Amino acid sequence: MAPFLSTFVGGAVGLATGMYSIGLQGRTVLKPHVTYAVFTAAGSFLGFKYYQFKQHEGQLIEKRREVLLEKRALRLANAQAEAEN
Repeated sequence: MAPFLSTFVGGAVGLATGMYSIGLQGRTVLKPHVTYAVFTAAGSFLGFKYYQFKQHEGQLIEKRREVLLEKRALRLANAQAEAEN
């Protein structure tokens, strides 16, 4: 998933949330277009942060996988050495 996609989805959700909140409130504290811009920017930021989190999580999983494969190779080498003796 590209950062553009998660940022776009976050912005769309933020915009929808802003529109919903204005509908519930009846009157706005700020002008509607400013409120929409704030909610859209916040949603986009959260979407981008979610993308960064998923990237970091993927790196941690890959690192853990490499460690486990190294341990497995070491155990296999030890087992083969024991079998030869």
